[in-house]
Amino acid sequence: MKAREYIEDHWIKNEIWTHLKHPKHQIRLRKCASYLEGKRFMDVGCALGHSTDIMKRFYPGNWSGIEFTDKAIEKAKQLFPDITFYYSADFNLLPICGKFDSVVCSEVIEHVENDEALVKGLIDITGKKLIITTPNVSVNDPGHLRVYTEKRLAELFAGHNFKIIKEGIFFYVV
Repeated sequence: MKAREYIEDHWIKNEIWTHLKHPKHQIRLRKCASYLEGKRFMDVGCALGHSTDIMKRFYPGNWSGIEFTDKAIEKAKQLFPDITFYYSADFNLLPICGKFDSVVCSEVIEHVENDEALVKGLIDITGKKLIITTPNVSVNDPGHLRVYTEKRLAELFAGHNFKIIKEGIFFYVV
């Protein structure tokens, strides 16, 4: 299942965002927020904006979200009018939204076909801090294309000053 199909045919249709209320996801989003620096933040792969809104409560500031399906962005703008949302058809994010102090991309990279293009796009829009999370175990989710190992994450971020943290079922790349 491709990322667009995942959001439109699975996430929206099945109201998957409700899982964000579960403690493991609240802990993950709070941990992402704990790494933030600055005042201007971007949530890449924000879906309908629920995770963006949760992180905004954990770490107030000027929050935005970007998603790769226009249907999700339309809904996000309705649900959370106080957050700026962008639509992008690809991972060349800089011309669309500019730079942000900190960028979060949580539970997204395992859904995209071209993870190298996503990582480049994320680095391009990050001013101070980039936080990426991904499961480090196989989970029952139709949209996951791969499970990352610490070695593969290190290869993706080679040449950049990133730390890989394994905590529970998640990797945090900071």
